[in-house]
Amino acid sequence: MKQHFSTTENSRMIFQCPLCSSIPIEEQDSFLRDVRYAVRHYRKGEMIVNQGMRYDALYILIRGEVVTEMADEKGDFMKVEQIKAPHPMATGFLFATDNRSPVTALCMVDSSVVVIPKENVYFLLREYESFMMAFLSYISNKVAFLSEKLRLVSLRTIRAKIAYYLLKESEGGKTFTLKTSRESIAQLFGVSRPALVKVMMEMADEGLIDVNRREICINDRAALQRMV
Repeated sequence: MKQHFSTTENSRMIFQCPLCSSIPIEEQDSFLRDVRYAVRHYRKGEMIVNQGMRYDALYILIRGEVVTEMADEKGDFMKVEQIKAPHPMATGFLFATDNRSPVTALCMVDSSVVVIPKENVYFLLREYESFMMAFLSYISNKVAFLSEKLRLVSLRTIRAKIAYYLLKESEGGKTFTLKTSRESIAQLFGVSRPALVKVMMEMADEGLIDVNRREICINDRAALQRMV
């Protein structure tokens, strides 16, 4: 891992991140004067954050892609999330009383990360309302995502995960359009795309659902409910 300090190019890339993209143009120069950060560069396969490490800075991935994993007591690894630039990492743990990272973050490709010290993040939250609102919104959305992930982990089969996901996405309707791709759904489930598609097609062959690209029709809601 190599570390370099701020440059004009790197500083402007911050505004592509969801935490900073809502900062008004007229406030961006002021924000850049107030932010204190370093840019760290990592090679494919390198570790950015280790599970159990104190999380004393905000990490914003500005280039590349990382995967976060969690190890249990037995040493088994579970994939938690795949993060693509430009997005922050483990935002919700920065101000936690126990701010140790619950996951390990590994680079899937060569990547670059902006690192902002915790004290400076706190200052920016007080000084820039748009940054504060975006920060709180991002944390809230992440909690919702992790709650959904936990629910899916509790379902042991791909069939049960699909049933739960389709029931939730349908919002009580019979026909609806999936908001995300099958690749994204497979990542959420922690399974391969071919495995996801295979089970969906089996459920369609059984008449439980009809599938036409992202268009889904639930034919037997009661059967799906029994799976979860």
